[in-house]
Order: sequence, then structure tokens, then C-alpha cells
Amino acid sequence: MTSATLQPLAAYDIDQHRGFVPAHDPLARLPGRFDAWEALIPEMSALIRTRRLRDALAALPTLSTDNLATEAERERALLLLTVFANGWVWSGQGPDLQIPAPVAVPLCALATQLDRPPIVHYASMALHNWQRVDSARELSSDNARMQVQFLGGVDEDWFFIGSIGVELAGAPLLPCVHAIALASHHDDDATLAGLLETLTAGMAPVLQALERMREWCDPHVFYHRVRPFLAGWPDPGVIYQGVSSLPQKHVGGSAGQSSLIQAIDAVLSIDHGDSMSGRYLRDVRRYMPGGHRRFVVEVGQASRARVRAAAGAPRLRQAYNAALDQVSRFRQAHIDLAVHYVVKPSGMAERAKGTGGTVLADFLGEAQRRTEAMKVAL
Repeated sequence: MTSATLQPLAAYDIDQHRGFVPAHDPLARLPGRFDAWEALIPEMSALIRTRRLRDALAALPTLSTDNLATEAERERALLLLTVFANGWVWSGQGPDLQIPAPVAVPLCALATQLDRPPIVHYASMALHNWQRVDSARELSSDNARMQVQFLGGVDEDWFFIGSIGVELAGAPLLPCVHAIALASHHDDDATLAGLLETLTAGMAPVLQALERMREWCDPHVFYHRVRPFLAGWPDPGVIYQGVSSLPQKHVGGSAGQSSLIQAIDAVLSIDHGDSMSGRYLRDVRRYMPGGHRRFVVEVGQASRARVRAAAGAPRLRQAYNAALDQVSRFRQAHIDLAVHYVVKPSGMAERAKGTGGTVLADFLGEAQRRTEAMKVAL
């Protein structure tokens, strides 16, 4: 991939206003032939609380996803089916690792079609799971609510809507990321430095949005009521009945599956190498929508920003390092949130794991150290 073949943002399903958040509001309900699925959504909390969700899911008819007509319908169906899958596994006193065919068959078919794993993940649970409270106003974290929840309540709602707020705050950075990758081939040091300075300034609203996660999501409620339903599959994995007798392993839903910081990593050539954090960050790209995944990969292939900075004028070197400082601040803020929401409530000190299955202190700390190590000499 070279700068000459880096496509316009729209080709990667990136909206000029919303960034990685869909340009069109998600569909609120599937067509009538899927009423059996939709009927369970308002009852999820009660079915989980009364231990009846598994019976309700096992009794569903096996519906085909072949006649889903639009991308919005396919995304809505994937959201429902992944919620059913995680609900099945985690709604009992212990995990049930045999997802029944009425859920497993359409889920795996649709996941294959959309090229994402058949489990709750960030793209389905956050990016495609909201509606505006006031349809006459612009989308924001203060004008949105979740469509589908497990147990419900403001804490679960805000955990995901707050994440949408981070994505929206980062949306203006994506044209800048694109421009930096292109400028790193053709433009002078001053132009490239100016773009990096814009990127650095644009990270401030992202950090502010991340800090807002604390406003409506209580750590105890998150850890004990929200987080369990986002977990990945335990050993030896889950069997999707009617699809395969071999168990599958997938990590749980995590904000680490967001494309935003990975895109910034890519344009700055932050190399996480073969470290644990590097392997994890590369692996979770398969949980991203296809266009977003391509953007991250192709920006990383195209960008020469770090090479240019290392050999460039003082202003360019300073601008590059300042951008790294902002990414490092974001990662430190992420560490602080992980301690607040997982480490302290778990009582497991430094060995607590995130929903993605990594030991948080190791993964987040290593990612931050790798970021700091990429600075160029002044």
C-alpha cells in the first residue's frame, strides 16, 4: 500500500461527521418475519433474572438470514443474535457452552457474511446499538440511548453510549490521519508538522470524552452486572450447534476493538511488535467492520510520518513527539479507568483481566510503554 492507493474516507465506511459511527441511525426493528427475535429484546432483563432466557432461546424458530435486504437489517440481526449468544452462555449459574441451533445457525451465517466473529463485540454492541433521544438534534452522547441491553439500567446504557461519545469526539481526527499518511510522502516538513499539531490538538476532546465514562456508570454495577455478559468464551470454547461440533474461542466485547486509537497508532507508526499488546491489538482487528479494518491496515502501510519525523526539521520532530504524548495520555487514562472499573471491584489487584481476556495491567502498561518508546530524538 502506498499513498497513491490510499482511498477516500468514504471508501472505508468512515463518515465525515460521525467517523467510525454509522452515518445513518441504526435500524430500530427488523421486518415482521423476525418478530420472534424482536419479542425477546424487551424481556431480556426479566428472562435473565428469572433464569428463563435459555428456555426462550432454545424455543425460537430457526430463521434464515438470507433475505435480510439491507446492511442496516444485517447489522440489527447480528446485534440481536450476538446478544442472544452471550445471554445463552452467561445467563445461568454457570456457563453453558452449547449454543442451540436456532441462535447458532443464523448467527454464524451472518457473522461469516459480515466478516466478524459470532460473539458480542464492540462494533455490534456499541457502534450499531443506539438511537437518538431527540431525532431533531444531532447525535451526541447526551442525545442517545442503547437499543438493546442485557439487564438494562443507566450504568449499562452509559458504558456504551459513553463509548459512542469517544468515537464522535475522535471523528474529526480521521481526515487528519488520512492527510498525514498522504503528506508523509509528498509535502514539506512544515505541512506535515502542521497536520501532526492538528492531530495533537484534536486529541483533547477525545480525552475529555473518555473521562466522562465515570459520570453515569458505577464501578460496582459495571463489574458485577454489565461486564459478565460481555465476557469471551472460556476454555475449551463454545460449540455452535447445527454449525460445527468443534468448539470456537473468541474474546469478549471490549473498547480495545475500537478502530480509533489503532488508526492513530497506524499513522504514527507505533509498533507494538510481537509483544502481548501487539498480538492482541492485531487480533482484535477481525472484530472491526471490514472497512474500518482496511483503513487501519492501509494507513499503517502508507504512512511514513515517523521516518519523516526522525530525519526532519526540529518543528516536525517536536510535533511528532507531541502527538505520541497525547496517545500516551489516552492510554494512561484508559489504565486509570481499568483500575476504577475492573481492578478495584475485582479485588484481584494487578492480575484482573478485561473482557478481552488480557491481564489489564500487563496489556495497557505495555501498550503505553511501546508508545513512549517510539519518540524520535530532538
